[in-house]
Amino acid sequence: MNENKKHIEKILSKFLEFGIKSISMDDIAAELGISKKKLYQLYKDKTDIVTQSIEALKGYMQSTTKEFNDSTLNVIEKEIEHQNRYIETYLKIKPTFIYDLKKFYPDLFLSFGLFKRELLFESTHKFIEDGIEQGLFREDIDPVYIAKHTITVTAAYFHPDINEISDQDLASRHFYKQYFLYHLNGLCSEKGRQVLNKLMQKSKLNDN
Repeated sequence: MNENKKHIEKILSKFLEFGIKSISMDDIAAELGISKKKLYQLYKDKTDIVTQSIEALKGYMQSTTKEFNDSTLNVIEKEIEHQNRYIETYLKIKPTFIYDLKKFYPDLFLSFGLFKRELLFESTHKFIEDGIEQGLFREDIDPVYIAKHTITVTAAYFHPDINEISDQDLASRHFYKQYFLYHLNGLCSEKGRQVLNKLMQKSKLNDN
């Protein structure tokens, strides 16, 4: 690992834990064990450091997603493993990091938000398709809808900058049916699902 990559990983760890604003250039120099003069020889300014830190975070997210997608585990096993990792890593990220990024580096915040949306959508969509193919998810669900819904609901709690659901989606009969089925199937017992499936065969929701 080259020296710059080691530096950025150390700084990113501090940003994620304490936010960006509270970490000064003096703090960064001390963390890296170099003088402030040397720090400015290596990096133009704090914006340069924040930019490189965001790129490093993107790289980590991409590699983690690829590892998740390429895993030979079935989708249920994958999701349990993912939740375990989420608890160990992502929950340690303080909200101040996102807040500071949005307030003081709005361009980076917007580009990072777009990156997350695209990465999450592609990964979630593939996850749903794999689950259907493995026979572990229902065949009548729409991977596009489930991906949009899952991302938006999750983001509402942790990343309010992300919203995959458009006005066109909200006005769509197909989208509403998918939401309805997703919601009720999550609440119903096996007996309830049998009742739901029988009623859905006669429901107007099945009309195109």
